Amino acid sequence: MVDIRSATKNEVKDLQDLNDEVFIDNQKYDDDLDMNWAKSDKGKEYFTEVLNNPESICLIAEEGSRKVGYIAAGKKEISYRKSKYIEIENMGVIPDFRSKGVGTLLIQESLKWAKSKGFQKAYVNSYFNNTAAIDFYKKNGFLETDLSLERII
Repeated sequence: MVDIRSATKNEVKDLQDLNDEVFIDNQKYDDDLDMNWAKSDKGKEYFTEVLNNPESICLIAEEGSRKVGYIAAGKKEISYRKSKYIEIENMGVIPDFRSKGVGTLLIQESLKWAKSKGFQKAYVNSYFNNTAAIDFYKKNGFLETDLSLERII
């Protein structure tokens, strides 16, 4: 059985390790992805900030003492929109636990927290060609609202 709990301030390294493991697939969608980010000083700084920000949440999914997934979400400013937004910034489940409901539990718990804090909408982005992630988010109630584009200059 998988349990979802709040990450503690002393679990930065655990979150860096989880991120490093779950994002290995993303390099096939983004050749500009820094695969050393999670364990870098920038990755450490990111997770430290999330864990210390009262307008952010970071949850860990565990089976027994094994950490199998996480989610990090925080306030997102969209000045031209009316609602108060939370953005799922960073999320992943280790390969052995994918398609077993862990990601859905993480989403549900983070949105429950967000609603209790007065957030009205949740935002997430995904790589365009990562159809598994897009299907997952749609299954969890997310709809397309925009499309980001970039180019090399």
